[in-house]
Amino acid sequence: MFSFMNCIGQLLSGFLTIVFTALFSLSSLLGGIKQELPKTPEDFTPVLRFVVCSDVHLDCTNDQNRETKFQAVFTDSYKYAAKSSYKKVDAVIVAGDFANRGRDEEYIRFNELVNKNIKPETQLLTCLGNHEFISYRDYDATIAYERYKALINENIDTHVVINGYHFIGVSYDDNGKTFKGKTEWLDAQLKEASKDTPDKPIFVYQHPHPTATVYGSINWSDVDIRAVLTKYPQVIDFSGHSHYTSTDPRCVWQGSFTAIGTGSTCALMSNLNYFGHDEDAPGDSGACWIVEVDADGNTRLQLWDLANHQFFEKNEYYFVNSTKPTVHKYTWGNMKSLDTAPQFPEGATITAKRNAEGNVVLSFPDATAYWGAENYKISVTKGLVKDVWSQTVVSNYVRTVSDGMNVDIGNLEAGTYTVRIKPYSPYAKGGKTLKATITVE
Repeated sequence: MFSFMNCIGQLLSGFLTIVFTALFSLSSLLGGIKQELPKTPEDFTPVLRFVVCSDVHLDCTNDQNRETKFQAVFTDSYKYAAKSSYKKVDAVIVAGDFANRGRDEEYIRFNELVNKNIKPETQLLTCLGNHEFISYRDYDATIAYERYKALINENIDTHVVINGYHFIGVSYDDNGKTFKGKTEWLDAQLKEASKDTPDKPIFVYQHPHPTATVYGSINWSDVDIRAVLTKYPQVIDFSGHSHYTSTDPRCVWQGSFTAIGTGSTCALMSNLNYFGHDEDAPGDSGACWIVEVDADGNTRLQLWDLANHQFFEKNEYYFVNSTKPTVHKYTWGNMKSLDTAPQFPEGATITAKRNAEGNVVLSFPDATAYWGAENYKISVTKGLVKDVWSQTVVSNYVRTVSDGMNVDIGNLEAGTYTVRIKPYSPYAKGGKTLKATITVE
C-alpha cells in the first residue's frame, strides 16, 4: 500500500525543519548553539509548586481511562510532594478542553473529580478551550460563557498571585475561536505583573499555542496571543490544543519569552510533517508538568507520565534567568544543534507474526538518540520493486515504559518480504536503516 502523502511527508519534515530554523532564527540563535543545557542544582529549594495539564476531554461516557489519568494529576503530584522538602501543591492548572463539548454534565463530572481529589491548599486554575464551545457554537457560542460561569468560575479570565508569583489565565473570545478581544486585557495584566515582580517569571496559560513557538504552534495556534507575550521576556507560557506530545523537545521553546506545550492527559499525539498527518501515539499515554520555583525565580519543569506514574527522565528542564532572552538555552537553534540521529541497538532484528485478527505485526527494538526517535519510516516490499506497505509511525517516546515497537501492517498474503525501517529524530535527523527479510505464513 503506497501513500503519496507519507512519501512526501518525511521530505516535508526535513525541509520544514530548515524553514523553521530560519523562521525562529532571530530568537533561536541569541543563546548560541551546542550550548549545554542547565542542570537542576542539588540544593534547589522550591517555594512554589504547581501542576499544569490540558485536554482532558471528559465526555461522561464509559471511558474510565480519561477519568483515571485526570485524577492521577492530583494523586500522583501529592505523592511526589509528600516526599519532598516542600510538601505543598499550590495550584493545578487545566489549560482548556477539560470538557469534550462543554455540556453541563461534563462540567458537573469535572467538578466531582476535582472535589474528590483536590486538597484545601491547592488552587484550581482553568480557562476555556475550543471544546467548551462545541455544543453551542452553531447557534450561540456565548452560551459557553454562561455555562462556564455558572458551573466552573464566574471569572472567564483570571489573574492571581500565589506565593509572590503571578498567574494569568486567558480564555477565547465569546466566539470560541479568537483572542482579538482579549489582547488589551492580557497586556494590561502583564504590565501590572511585570511592574510588581520585574525579575521573576510570570506564568501565563491559555488553550492554543502562541504561533511559531512550540511543537504544534504552526497549525494549532493563535498569533494575537504571540503578539502580546513577545513583549514580556519574563513570561513562561503554557498551552495545549494540539495534543502534540510534551515528551518531544520541541514542546519547550525559548525566544522573546518561554513557551511550553502541555500535550494531553487523555492521549498524546504527534505530527509527521508539521501541517498534516496528525497521528495518535501508540498505546496508552498522557502527561502533565510538575513545576517548581525557588525564591529567586529559577524554575524546574518535570514531565510526569500519567499512564505509568513516573517521571520522563529526558524531560526535565531548568530555567535560569528566564527574564533575559540573551542567555536562554532552550532555543530552537540550540535544541536542534544537540539533536543526534537515532540508531538501533547492535544486533537489532525485525520479526513478524500474525495476531488474533490475522494481521501481520512487525516487532523491532526502539532506536535511541540524544532526544530519542520520534518516528520510523517503514517500507515493506515484495520482490525487487513491488511496494506492499509504506507508512511513517510514531515511536514509543510518549511513554516511560516500552518493550519495543509493534506495528500492525495488515493482512499480508503468505510469502517473503523485505522490510526497511529508518528512524528519525524530532528534528528530522535520520539514522541507519534496519533491514530484514521476513517470511509470512
